[in-house]
Amino acid sequence: MAKGKIWTSKKIKDEIRKMEEGLPSDTSAFYEGNPELKSANIVFEYSEAEMADLARCANDVVYFANKFCYSMTDEGVQQITLRPYQEDMLEDFQDNRFVVMLASRQIGKCSLYNTKVTIKHKDGSIKLISVGNLYYITLATERKLALIEKIKWSFWKLYDKL
Repeated sequence: MAKGKIWTSKKIKDEIRKMEEGLPSDTSAFYEGNPELKSANIVFEYSEAEMADLARCANDVVYFANKFCYSMTDEGVQQITLRPYQEDMLEDFQDNRFVVMLASRQIGKCSLYNTKVTIKHKDGSIKLISVGNLYYITLATERKLALIEKIKWSFWKLYDKL
């Protein structure tokens, strides 16, 4: 990446077009050359319309979710469309500091340490791991764990095996 390069949406689109046409392109704005993912720490200049969109997203979680959130389906990655009750819940979460939710089982929420998730590594390997184990592994890469955290993690790993 050229030092001090400032990216814009137009420049990003131009580089993607070059990549699609097989022309030489600057992929430094993309994480691992993947045009679907922006790299960290790039300098990006937003247009006034983009700034207005960001401000709207910051103030309206439903707008953000409906416009920018995607989900993996049987047909591939698709933009989500919230149902009215989901919009109500998101608005409640945004507007209230404390929210109690009465919800049925198996609707996609996860609150237990031993809930299993599938992780795909960069090398293509797939691993089944508990949410709690993933949490502590991620936390341990960010900072040194406190003694009590190490003890809790040990107990959770033991519980996970049972």
